[in-house]
Amino acid sequence: MSDLWSALAGDVSCPAVAASGERRLALIARGPRGELLHRQRDAEAWTDFRSLGVPVARGGASDLPVDWRIAACATAEDEIQLVARSPEGELLHGTVRSGAFRGFECIGTPEGPGVEVAVPMGLAGAPTACSREPGQMDVFAVGPAGELLHTSWSGSAFSELESLGGLAAPRGADLPICGAISAAACGSSAMAVFARGTAGELLVKWWNAGVWAPFVPVRSPEEADPALRFVEVPLPLTSAPVACGGGRTRLDVFARGPAGDLLRRIWNGTAWTRAESLGMPRSTAGKPIPLTGFSLACAWGRWRLDVFATAADGKLYNASSNGSWSAPAST
Repeated sequence: MSDLWSALAGDVSCPAVAASGERRLALIARGPRGELLHRQRDAEAWTDFRSLGVPVARGGASDLPVDWRIAACATAEDEIQLVARSPEGELLHGTVRSGAFRGFECIGTPEGPGVEVAVPMGLAGAPTACSREPGQMDVFAVGPAGELLHTSWSGSAFSELESLGGLAAPRGADLPICGAISAAACGSSAMAVFARGTAGELLVKWWNAGVWAPFVPVRSPEEADPALRFVEVPLPLTSAPVACGGGRTRLDVFARGPAGDLLRRIWNGTAWTRAESLGMPRSTAGKPIPLTGFSLACAWGRWRLDVFATAADGKLYNASSNGSWSAPAST
């Protein structure tokens, strides 16, 4: 797959992407001076990056700085919700509507029980989000004890944060979630949250029709069959996973593999596929350029899947699939 990747930009990092229309994609990224950059693709044509300023959040008497990474989630035509974390662990939220952005607002800090009053605890990592219905959003983050936290946004307000626990342990208390997480909707009645396990394996936690299941390893039928131990599984994953939904029966999840390449698995509505390598970008001389693993993003549009990754040369690369993978035209 040497021709899979196309260089999209340099000097940007921390991409977040969402499908803001049938053939429209919104790309959010961090610029070289820490500014929030916005770029849009209509069909095959990209606009130039436009600066939305250094991100800050309104938080009472003074503005709050915004930690990168920032997550993006489409909730309507030309409407992208952004969620982030402040350095003190507050949940932050803002909306990009038709390319205009008015900044973040501070939603608040998770609280834990104290002796006499509730104690602010703070988010331990960047939030992630997905949308099951137009105008609504589900937001997830890792809490201070490594537990998975969840809140929903109705279009006007956020629900109280709830704890969904950590990683299942053979006995005793849950193990903490370490590293970044990613969430994706699979239609209106299912969601999946992805994380890395203690051995670097890919884990998934499903929500189906209001019921949460525990985190379990992602395995294809061949990998789950004890009689087929010869099936090779690329471990450990060397980045946090990113995921996106492509309808009621389709999820795609990506992560960097041990060799610096990008791995993908698909949920087809009944089972997971085996991990497939999408390779890595190559220089003009044909030399492979490993992915950094920190900057990954993906989104499903109308019959098209896009994935974005930053490589060791500092460039942001893009690959697309409408049934088969190809490199988009360079821009």
